[in-house]
Amino acid sequence: MNKVKPYLLSFAASLLVTAIVALGALQRPDKWVQDALFQRGGAPSGDIIIIGIDEEALDVLGPYNTWDRNVMAAALEALAADPENKPAVTAVDVLYAGPSSPEADERLARAAESLGNVVTASLAEYGQRVVWENGHAVSMNTAAIVGYEQPYEVLKNVTVPGHINAMSDLDGVLRHALLYVQPEGKAGDRVYSMASQAARLYLEGRGEALQLPPVNTAGHFYVPYTAKPDSYYDGISIAWLIQGIIPSGYWADKIVLIGPYATGLQDAYFTSIDKGQQMYGVEFQANVIQSLLDRIFKTEVSDFPQLIALFILCLAASILFLRFKALWGGALCLGLIGLGIGLPVLLYNLGFVTHILWLPVCALALYILSIALHYTQASKERQRLALENERIGAELAMAARIQANSLPKEFPPFPDRKEFDIFASMTPAKEVGGDLYDFFLIDEDHLGLVIGDVSGKGVPASLFMMVATSLIRNAAMAEISPAKALTTVNAQICARNPEEMFVTVWLGVLEISTGKLTAASAGHEYPAMKAPDGHFELIKDKHGFVIGGMEGVRYREYILQLDPGAKLFVYTDGVAEATNSAEELFGTDRMIDALREAEEDNPQEIIDAVKASVDAFVGTAPQFDDLTVLCLHYHGNSISAASPAV
Repeated sequence: MNKVKPYLLSFAASLLVTAIVALGALQRPDKWVQDALFQRGGAPSGDIIIIGIDEEALDVLGPYNTWDRNVMAAALEALAADPENKPAVTAVDVLYAGPSSPEADERLARAAESLGNVVTASLAEYGQRVVWENGHAVSMNTAAIVGYEQPYEVLKNVTVPGHINAMSDLDGVLRHALLYVQPEGKAGDRVYSMASQAARLYLEGRGEALQLPPVNTAGHFYVPYTAKPDSYYDGISIAWLIQGIIPSGYWADKIVLIGPYATGLQDAYFTSIDKGQQMYGVEFQANVIQSLLDRIFKTEVSDFPQLIALFILCLAASILFLRFKALWGGALCLGLIGLGIGLPVLLYNLGFVTHILWLPVCALALYILSIALHYTQASKERQRLALENERIGAELAMAARIQANSLPKEFPPFPDRKEFDIFASMTPAKEVGGDLYDFFLIDEDHLGLVIGDVSGKGVPASLFMMVATSLIRNAAMAEISPAKALTTVNAQICARNPEEMFVTVWLGVLEISTGKLTAASAGHEYPAMKAPDGHFELIKDKHGFVIGGMEGVRYREYILQLDPGAKLFVYTDGVAEATNSAEELFGTDRMIDALREAEEDNPQEIIDAVKASVDAFVGTAPQFDDLTVLCLHYHGNSISAASPAV
């Protein structure tokens, strides 16, 4: 029975987590992770342009509710004014249902007919409808079309209908497009979307046929967005079009979308490519059109086969978690997490949309459960754990020694160089720290200076620190520009940073012969500088985002001129945020005071003075954070010799 029990437990646990997933517990976070990994965007097509009913148009032509159909007629007439430069297709994302003024109705229809290849909007209204069979109500259709609006008869006869229905998911995010609606409920009555009609007319004009995407039973298909909000829009207003400001070559042989592009017109959606900014309906149409033109289609795999695969993998993993030690179980868990993320990404690139969080979350839950079960047996192994703790303590001590040896510790570091003195130190808050400093000669005339602070403390921070130090040094040795070096390091760390750790960095490159210091900051503390005839002052430099915090960051650099006799002091937040027993912060004002009191001393004495001031302030309170400082005294070529700090 004891041999069978782990298998029964594994089966029950796997069935439980699979059932929880099937009930939709991960639905929203899973979709958001899908959005983050799948919706990476691309280059908007130059063949699709948007003419907006924007704030400019409302200012020039008056409030939108005062417009009659002559406005859109004038816009279409402007597009058709140059027969040699007509658009290939024009899609009007405005619904013109029912008659209005006969003159305006006739003018708009004639303008559309003259322009040609005009797609006009229709709209289906969804609601609930009882399904009857043999005089009896048998079910309720909650997605029935209970109303349908289409262009007035004269306009409908000279244009191509295209519905503009857009339906967000339950979390309010627009991820799908509706290929067609069926107002009468029959396949022969299908009205295809404005985007698909525009794409079809455009391709047919080039002798090509439109390939339709795979859809579900309701006619929806997944949209791989090409561009974020505002990417297709060049700021061209319909008012400019009507006023004749825009040259006809701008829209020649292109797909022109005309539609609302102002907040008050209430035609905007949060989309899976950007949940922070709403996308206007015409921009959504542009994205769908481009996916159809580029034939970028994705098939959403149904849940049932994914649930079966999930259960099988969870069952196998659960059995192995119970058989393995925690370390090997953790490795297996990480492997399953990697598989759960990597395989959906691979399948997405092959055209299939699958769930990303299902396997990682279930594997992690089962691994945690196995850890809990292992922990219940820990009382039998207390002696072994004591020995293990002793071993871990020894490894921490070794890690501290390794970390200390990874930082420069011999001073003076460059005894043959008389142009500058330099000194630095790092005092970790725990056995090992997450702060870093470094300095190195890039070449005979360039000195690299680095100080940084990794998020967190202890071993993870120290490991991350050592990796970051190596990457920063390598980047700085290969690229003298601090901004470019930090940009390179950020890209490298973001590419492999599953723990989402980050590091603040100040990187400077001193041109030794001239004293010109080029620096860049990735969210680090302000440096302090003393001019030869002045006092230490904070330099409010330009801050960039932290390294590892976000992909695609570009850093800016600035220049400080160090004249002979100038001193530079850089530090981590362990100085300013040192806390005493009254929970008061040491602060930068006290730091500047300490620097000014010792500003005539050499770098080592300056650093000792600042640390002594911090220690006196903190008193008996425990050290709050790693405390790291670096001080440079620039002599330049004005002296023949200097005595570096010892």
